[in-house]
Amino acid sequence: MSKLNRKQSAVLNKIRKTRGRFFGLYTTQGETINAQFRGETENYITVFDRNKANNRRFAKTSLDKITIS
Repeated sequence: MSKLNRKQSAVLNKIRKTRGRFFGLYTTQGETINAQFRGETENYITVFDRNKANNRRFAKTSLDKITIS
């Protein structure tokens, strides 16, 4: 696994603590989705995309920001 920077680690920890709630996920590619955390592997996280109604997989290094309301 490539090393996560401090910002990516903080985002990942916040995602783990959402406990099934939906949150806004921003990626380094500029994409924004309304997501729900489903699981993770060593390099990837799986989230449910509420807008497209399907599961999506993102590299942990592509995480940029999270908003929880």
